[in-house]
Amino acid sequence: MTILELREKRAKAWEAAKAFLDSHRNDKGILSAEDDAAYTRMEQEITDLGKEIARLERQEALDAELNRPVNKPLTGKPMNGKEEAKTGRAADEYRQNFWNMMRSKAPMPSVVNALQIGTDSEGGYLVPDEYERTLVEALEEENIFRQLANVIQTSSGDRKIPVVASKGTASWIDEEGAYTESDDSFAQVSIGAYKLGTMIKVSEELLNDSVFDLESYIAREFARRIGTKEEEAFFTGDGTGKPLGILAASGGAETGVTAASATAVTADELMDLFYSLKSPYRKNAVWILNDSTIKAIRKLKDNNGQYL
Repeated sequence: MTILELREKRAKAWEAAKAFLDSHRNDKGILSAEDDAAYTRMEQEITDLGKEIARLERQEALDAELNRPVNKPLTGKPMNGKEEAKTGRAADEYRQNFWNMMRSKAPMPSVVNALQIGTDSEGGYLVPDEYERTLVEALEEENIFRQLANVIQTSSGDRKIPVVASKGTASWIDEEGAYTESDDSFAQVSIGAYKLGTMIKVSEELLNDSVFDLESYIAREFARRIGTKEEEAFFTGDGTGKPLGILAASGGAETGVTAASATAVTADELMDLFYSLKSPYRKNAVWILNDSTIKAIRKLKDNNGQYL
């Protein structure tokens, strides 16, 4: 019997068992010993049918697994083995035509109609998905600040973030005494978006050279230029047309400790700077120094001339 037939038989047996149970109960709602034995046999038959159905389902699953081909046939049709075709900007077709456009090789009209993004003259080709991620990954490798900061993706120009401006405090009170009110105050920090761009000139000879890896060159050069300018603004930007840097003269980080000399630093000053930061922030804090400062710190020696 097939699985479907067994399921139908089990369903009928269950309906018959319920009808038998309802019709053979006495006034007290119980079954006689003979009827109880008959109902038990009906229940056992339903259980056995369920086991047989499960057994046949496992058998079908094993047959399907064992009959599955171990590899794809070499005679298969093109595109036959792809389980999930990429669409939109992630499609291989789009990627190919994007770089054809970059090399000033106009794609076939049918492909242009299929993309439906825009016209070449208006910059209608958007960067393919995979290549966009490649640019971002290369930018993170070039930019130290991106590895430390919390990067927020946003679709709008501004992003408002609620912050706690001041925190309330607890107080000791007498038995049945009045509670002292102490509220937290909240504020908003608005993070604006700024535009950073660059233009890369590539000779026609390189564009027409199929061996030249245009994708890697653009990703590497964009990451170097944008990463350098980004990091400069993240540290010293004045907030005018660019981000406000953490070391900006106004609006930047609060000054912790100022060294006694502009050309030297002592171990005591490093200790003072470390503990000038509140305890909750110290465990996640990092040191950010330029090369000249690191060199001065590594040259610190004790009275015996040994490096610290």
